[in-house]
Amino acid sequence: MPLRVCGQLACANNDINEAILYSARLTNGSGTLPAKRADIINISLGGPGYSQAQQDVVTQARNQGVIVVASAGNDALSGNAVNYPAAYTGVVSVGAVTIDKTRSPYSSVNAFVDIAAPGGDMSRDLNGDGYADGVLSTRGDDSSGALSFIYSFLQGTSMAAPHVAGVAALMKTVNPALTPAQFDSLLLSGQLTQDLGAPGRDDQFGYGLVNAYAAVVAAQ
Repeated sequence: MPLRVCGQLACANNDINEAILYSARLTNGSGTLPAKRADIINISLGGPGYSQAQQDVVTQARNQGVIVVASAGNDALSGNAVNYPAAYTGVVSVGAVTIDKTRSPYSSVNAFVDIAAPGGDMSRDLNGDGYADGVLSTRGDDSSGALSFIYSFLQGTSMAAPHVAGVAALMKTVNPALTPAQFDSLLLSGQLTQDLGAPGRDDQFGYGLVNAYAAVVAAQ
């Protein structure tokens, strides 16, 4: 269920909180509930600043059985600021790697990074296909005055996070009873990833690069 939480200028914490509550099928400001709650929530956005209210909302969703995934941030070149909601307790924080499995130069490096996934690097074309090494993404383009839907290459941990959310969805397909705590346990034991960087967890790649096949096998 695609839920819009950002306007033209910014994303408000309250709107993010309401969307999390709604998708987790919890009481929210709209007074409505979806027919079925989401199993996984992907949040490809974030910024600095801790909010206890938002931590509480994430905890409520997790307690409902929802796996919450968020982008770790694109601040490696500007001080590695901690990014929320990725840094909240109970959120899977996703960093970005390039096509050659090295850390994307912008991908934040901090103690909250849990896992890495393809996020691209638009400054290079390592595979020589004539396109920058971004992640091919869907977009809306209204530059001509009329809205059209297109594909274009983008980069960022916002592109990496949906890869992990998608793998979590594959895991839920083979094991609908999979809980957030079980997902975390499999991640910590290295069963969902290919280890990159220093052995074990590190601040660049977390527990490593997400591996869809290994994750599905582990979920079974």
